[in-house]
Amino acid sequence: MLTSSESHRATEEGLWQRRWGKPPWRPETVPAVPLDLSRTEVAIVGGGFTGVSAAYHLARSGLRARVFEAGVFGDGASGRSGGIALQGTARGILPGTEHCVEKLKEVIDAEQIDCDPQLAGCWEIEHVQERGTSVLPWHDDGLAIRVKRSVDGGTVDPMALLAGLARAAARAGATFHEWAPVRKILCGAKPAVELDAGSVQAEYVVAALNAWTSPLLPEVRSVSSALTTACATQPLSAPTLAALGLGPGSCPFYTVDLPYLWGRMLGKSQVIFGAGLVFGAPSALEKVDIADEEPRRAMERLKGRVRGLHPALERVEFAAQWAGPVAIAEDFAPLLGRLPAAPSVIVAGGYSGHGVALSVWMGAAIAKAIAQGTELPAWGALTNEHRRA
Repeated sequence: MLTSSESHRATEEGLWQRRWGKPPWRPETVPAVPLDLSRTEVAIVGGGFTGVSAAYHLARSGLRARVFEAGVFGDGASGRSGGIALQGTARGILPGTEHCVEKLKEVIDAEQIDCDPQLAGCWEIEHVQERGTSVLPWHDDGLAIRVKRSVDGGTVDPMALLAGLARAAARAGATFHEWAPVRKILCGAKPAVELDAGSVQAEYVVAALNAWTSPLLPEVRSVSSALTTACATQPLSAPTLAALGLGPGSCPFYTVDLPYLWGRMLGKSQVIFGAGLVFGAPSALEKVDIADEEPRRAMERLKGRVRGLHPALERVEFAAQWAGPVAIAEDFAPLLGRLPAAPSVIVAGGYSGHGVALSVWMGAAIAKAIAQGTELPAWGALTNEHRRA
């Protein structure tokens, strides 16, 4: 029998299959079962926040939902997220998205998901010329940084949220399959998903692929795929945190101008910082090793930038470094709609870094559209000719 430390190590080694580094989240398992080719009411392609949230809400509506994940649950965007939950979208508060954070909290509370939710707000920060007093006494790119305003949001442990939501979905009747890559979505009158082992027919197909959307569904509005880099400091002393204007309970933050920077507290004494993008086709990004030249340079730029924010960080060491995929949609308006030629196929994604709360909300919206026939928002339409902002 494995000891607890051996079990933890086996879980960790089983989870982080890609060579994008290891984020600091505790490894979690999702209740996956062996693949079979039986028919289902809803086939969900992609096991991130969107797909798992859709499965959860569909199962609670009494519908049979099966989630097909190409690799291991949590080894993509959701498990490698910084865990910052924000209201609305990267384009702003689009109709219907003004309650994303509340929906996230509602699900966490209803299922008692132990994901350390801290949802008291988020700082929008900006670079300014003045070097006077600021809530954040930092200097970046030769400029001071101040808090512009506080907005709705906060943080969660993203891996714990994903796993907790999947367990709740499984209890409600959803089914999860790992190592089940969907090679093609058949968009005819009888939709289906094609896997290496064969096809699974469904009444509805949900494509929740985010940064991996365009190769499988080239007819929808394109999204650019990239890896973003992040690092977590070693534990910092209370005086160091005080000098930085941070500490336990501090709000997460992100810049509203360039150069972009985001971050949050991790526990009581570590800080996560993130910035930088490595663009590429999904097939190329899958093969990226964080030690490769381009991501290594991006990580070194990020670390150098962190060390330059304040004298207290000049010699800081880092406990973790990793990359995770993001999908940047045209004009930052996410995808959320039915394929015009195949209304039984629903696509969601393109969160542009604002996906933690939004994707959980989108999963609920997709489930409602399938179970109750409600309309999906016009701003999310999948082709530009059908879209209204």
